[in-house]
Amino acid sequence: MRKEEENNMNIFLRPLDLSDAQFMSEFIEDEDISKNLLFTRYPSSNENMITFIKSSWEDKNNVHYAITNENREYIGTISLKNISYIDQNAEYAIVTRKKYWGQRIALEATNKILLYGFFTLNLNKIYLNVLSSNLRAIKFYEKYGFSKEGVFKNHIYHLGNYVDMIWYAFFKNDFNSAKE
Repeated sequence: MRKEEENNMNIFLRPLDLSDAQFMSEFIEDEDISKNLLFTRYPSSNENMITFIKSSWEDKNNVHYAITNENREYIGTISLKNISYIDQNAEYAIVTRKKYWGQRIALEATNKILLYGFFTLNLNKIYLNVLSSNLRAIKFYEKYGFSKEGVFKNHIYHLGNYVDMIWYAFFKNDFNSAKE
């Protein structure tokens, strides 16, 4: 079960800004990050990132926020995607700049987006999928308290190989009990 932990840095979520595009390019340029992201399989450019940012301002089925520090510096992006208000679920995603790894930023940002999803959007379930090769992310999701729901074998053709896709979920009731 997830525990609240101290963080030396105050973390905030804000709408994405056009100035964030320059930092988002780090995800594609850094192999340690890009090898674990599916969107990097498609040609990407600064224009694509600007289009993504602009669309995030109006999209009602996806919420994408910049993770920032007290200086509003872009640290990463956290999202709830494919929001289903009928089924009360959404897909979680997070990516942070490498220079911020290991600072518990993902933990705090995840707390904030799950609080938003469960108590503002009134979701019951927040799920994610991750490449089985992304061991760093899997360790984080399991430590946080996401429950493994299943594995889609050889589901994704990525970097010349078929890779399993692992599905995890967090339920509102579990989040409530973890907060107590």
